[in-house]
Amino acid sequence: MNEIKICPSVVCADLSQLGNQVRLLDEAGVDMFHWDIMDGVFVHNFCLTPDLITACRPFTEKPFDVHMCIADPASFIPEVVNTGSDILSLQYESTPHVFRAVQEIHKAGRQAGIVISPKTSLAEIEYILSEVQMVTVMTVDVGFAGQTFLYPMLDKIRKLRGMIEDRGLEVDIQVDGQINDRTFKDVLEAGANVLVVGTSGLFNLDKELTAAVRMVREKLDKIAGEL
Repeated sequence: MNEIKICPSVVCADLSQLGNQVRLLDEAGVDMFHWDIMDGVFVHNFCLTPDLITACRPFTEKPFDVHMCIADPASFIPEVVNTGSDILSLQYESTPHVFRAVQEIHKAGRQAGIVISPKTSLAEIEYILSEVQMVTVMTVDVGFAGQTFLYPMLDKIRKLRGMIEDRGLEVDIQVDGQINDRTFKDVLEAGANVLVVGTSGLFNLDKELTAAVRMVREKLDKIAGEL
């Protein structure tokens, strides 16, 4: 199994204390950070900005993954690169020239990812798999927290892991959307290894972030030991 990574969804943190929250999560031992940029066009929501990500970059050296959940992700690649982020994850459905966009990310010295909505078939991304370092499978519809986990996505994760292994690729599978104690085992069994944890999966577990991260790590280690 690929290394299991805890990836807090920063939008679920206390935004009034964001730099400090990033520092605390880093010290607590998370593996990376997930940032959502939304423009109110691709989805009916606004969320974070490149400037905010840049402001938080000094608080940790852990990798930043930026989900570019916007109408035209490719046109904002330079701005996101300049934040100091490590992985640029393009919303697949709003990136018409995805190969060109991935090449631009690589030329900038960053890792490239793609994010697929629940409605998107794996057949659509088959030929880009060898070009990216991570695929994010949305397990809810894109854009809003608090939705219901879509259990049919487990089969999609399982098939995606099979496609990756059949091709001998090193590609992480990230899952995003109601990833918590009720779904940890399901997504890990299906083949995911990067877990975006938000309000229900991390921030509401304990008022102390260190304790909350420890609880998540212990649960994931226990599940991994059973698989």
